[in-house]
Amino acid sequence: MLVSNNPKADVHERMSRLGIPSVTFSRQAFAEGRPVLEKLREYAVDWIVLAGFMNLIPTEILDAYPNRIVNIHPALLPKYGGKGMYGRHVHEAVVAAGEKESGITIHYVNERYDEGPVIFQVSCPVSPEDTPDDVAAKVHALEYEHYPRVIASLLSGDADSFSRLCISVFERATEDYHVTDHVDTPVRNPFEAGTIESQLYLKNWIDAVQWHLEDLIRDPQIKPENVVALKRRIDRSNQERTDLVEQIDGYFLETYKATPVRPDATINTESPAWAVDRLSILVLKIYHMQQEVNRPDTGDTHREACQRKLSVLLEQKQDLSIALDQLLEDIGRGKKYMKVYRQMKMYNDPSLNPVLYGHRK
Repeated sequence: MLVSNNPKADVHERMSRLGIPSVTFSRQAFAEGRPVLEKLREYAVDWIVLAGFMNLIPTEILDAYPNRIVNIHPALLPKYGGKGMYGRHVHEAVVAAGEKESGITIHYVNERYDEGPVIFQVSCPVSPEDTPDDVAAKVHALEYEHYPRVIASLLSGDADSFSRLCISVFERATEDYHVTDHVDTPVRNPFEAGTIESQLYLKNWIDAVQWHLEDLIRDPQIKPENVVALKRRIDRSNQERTDLVEQIDGYFLETYKATPVRPDATINTESPAWAVDRLSILVLKIYHMQQEVNRPDTGDTHREACQRKLSVLLEQKQDLSIALDQLLEDIGRGKKYMKVYRQMKMYNDPSLNPVLYGHRK
């Protein structure tokens, strides 16, 4: 359905021709929130997609649709976002600043203008001779190409999809870790022990700690004895990570143990839990690349390079999420079968590492 605060908008006529209901509310009704929310519930609306709607969404609607309201912004956020930055104003600001690129940002909506989590970004070049109209044309082309595709991808992986659960838990763990941003901070898992959410939270926490251990060991001023201690801690962390991936695969084995496997079923190149492992690390990469984009002590060249990398990472997250959900759907239908090989790390097994067992001779 279409919900608008402009009764004269041409889109009402387009919806009528397509047989899609459209409703107009006053600005006051939008500000109140409840009248709009009641209409959304009447039509059993699952997702809200903003297109040219520039008012803040009321808290009541935000609470009813967490990570279910999507907006598109004609710039590479966080640049040129916020109140007053819409339409031609954005393109004029981009040209006035002499930017070398612009683009689009598709993001979830929260209580602040243009500050919700980014879903997808893609850029276009801006030439010195480009006018705001030229930039607008390039950005509009990106909007037409990517907004429908990203929306379709979100709809195909609904809120109950496993990838969305993973991302939600991973992002929470990443944010929680960076409250103290210290490798020795004890993990306080908010999920019930033994649940898949608890395992996912711990998985990302382990990845975050190891990420920062890898940073510490590359410090050019590090003392040699600290290198040895960090290397052994990283080895232990790698083993914990592998063990946890196997536990998550155990969850999938239990989930699909009664699924009839079709005679023509095939095996995948990796188990679901190893795809989950890559998704966890990808969430960390996105967090840290966003930090680099926002760093105040660097120049435009650094930030622009990181912005391009961030766009690739966001696209990769979307593609990997789709692939994971498709794999689980195929397993659930018996088109793929679960087969898990336990890791055999020879280097940390005293009976298999020749350096370790050699000392016993």
